[in-house]
Parts: sequence; structure tokens; C-alpha cells
Amino acid sequence: MFRVPIITYHSIDGSGSVISTAPSVFKRQIAALAEAGFYALTLRELVSRMDKEVPLPAKPVVLTFDDGFKNFYTEAYPVLNTHGFAATVFLVTDHCGSFNDWVGNPKDFPRSELLSWEEIRELSTSGVEFGSHTRTHPDLMSVSASSLENEIAGSKASLDDELGVETVSFAYPFGRKDDRVKRTAAANFKAATSTVLGKVTPQSDLYALERVDAYYLSNPWILDRLDTAGFDKYLSFRQFLRNTKSLVARAH
Repeated sequence: MFRVPIITYHSIDGSGSVISTAPSVFKRQIAALAEAGFYALTLRELVSRMDKEVPLPAKPVVLTFDDGFKNFYTEAYPVLNTHGFAATVFLVTDHCGSFNDWVGNPKDFPRSELLSWEEIRELSTSGVEFGSHTRTHPDLMSVSASSLENEIAGSKASLDDELGVETVSFAYPFGRKDDRVKRTAAANFKAATSTVLGKVTPQSDLYALERVDAYYLSNPWILDRLDTAGFDKYLSFRQFLRNTKSLVARAH
């Protein structure tokens, strides 16, 4: 049975924010994955292989980048290209060519420039997959039915039109979803990623695919164990801590 890690990155910069991975750290992580024999798939390819029951490579991994920061173009892509690694980038389509100044961002998040459509088209031609992260990055659980449809279907329409290919992948802003949000995602895409810690298995919900935040890979010894049962136990423990923290917060 396969167990595929989908790694979540956001911004590749040296600011030290919770959504940032320093360029030197990113370069070291990708080199370590390549040295360990991992094969990077796009999310589109992973889902297609799962759907058609096509065997996966011996050590598959999916690298995802949320929000579509310009430093994907300047910092991440050159490193990925050196190692022949594919990637999937989730875009907030109304903000492309602008900044990550949407409502709901924590105050300590750096204000950063996002990819332009010209850069996106160039990267798409080079094999980078682009998925939807909505039009404006709202909390989808708090919007009206019409706004929900507009955010999800509208973002897909923009991507399909700009890139000339069908957009099949989606990421929930802030990881927030409920049954209504999932149904709308399922009506527009073939898969959606969540913020639940874990690896993708044949039993995974295609509209709540598990991921591993790059934050949990900061220690080099963890990368060496990415495809081991020990790492799976580590993820389960970290998810348990997350759930416990959430329960305590709600109780207060």
C-alpha cells in the first residue's frame, strides 16, 4: 500500500515567519530528497495514477506551494529544476501580480509579492502545475452560497482561461472546510488538499488529502526518515497534539 507525502511550502524567503522557509534550508531539503531517491510528482499526476490504479514510483513525493509567491519563480523553481522535481502551486487568482494582503492574514505574516500571470504562464509551459486557492483567499466556511461558488468556480475559470489547460487541483484557504465547501470543491476539481497531517493512502478522501507542512521537516534527520513507519508515527503524534490544542482552545 502506498503512503505518499504531500509537502506544503508557502514563501521561500529569509524573513523567519511561520510561513517562510529560508532559501538555504529549501535548497538543502530538496537536495536531500533527491539524494534519497525521491521522485516528485505533481498533484495532478498523483491523482491520475490513483484514479487509474497506475503504479507509483518507488519513493513518490508531491511538493505544493500555497499562495503563489513570486519567490517560487526566483528561489524555488531554479532549485527544483536542477533536480528535475515537479511542483504544484496554488494561486489566489484575483491577487496574481499583486500582494498577499487578503483579509484574515495574521499581522506577523510578511507582505510579499505574488507571481504575475506572465511568470505563471512561463512556469506552466515548463511543467509546473497550477491549482486554485480561490479568488481572494477567504474563510470559505463563513461565506454565502453564491460567494462560495464565485470564489471556487471563478478561480478555476480564470486559471483555465489564462493557462489553456483544465485546472484539477484545489487547496482550502486556511485549511477551512465543511461538507458544503467540500461539495463545491468536488463539483469543480478532481482533488483538494487539507491541512491534516499525514500521508496520502488509497483510503484518503480525495477532497481532504493529507499534507506535511515543511515546518515539520526543519530537522535534517526527519527528511532521512520521510518514507519510514517512524515518520508516520511522528506525524500521528503531531496531529494528536494539534487536536488536543484545538480542543483546549475551544473549551476556553
